[in-house]
Amino acid sequence: MFKTLKKFVLGPPLRSAEIHEQKLSKKVALAVFSSDALSSVAYATEEILLVLVTAGMAAVQLSLPIAIAIGILLIILVSSYRETIQAYPSGGGAYIV
Repeated sequence: MFKTLKKFVLGPPLRSAEIHEQKLSKKVALAVFSSDALSSVAYATEEILLVLVTAGMAAVQLSLPIAIAIGILLIILVSSYRETIQAYPSGGGAYIV
């Protein structure tokens, strides 16, 4: 049952001759696939700040830790985009794959 489900979701296994054409190094795979997920998460900052504004003075003490977390998230996002640009200097990024 598990093998059938796995084959349905992932497709048939690659032949040994095909693996070298399909396999990505960890550095390239991280640059290609992680940037889209990270940029999607970055949009949550507006919603976080909206909740803080709605909560008013009760949420003031949470503002600094959340601002620091948002800053860290933006640093991760920028570094991920830089890796994607280095991996695909002609453009396209994750959409080429």
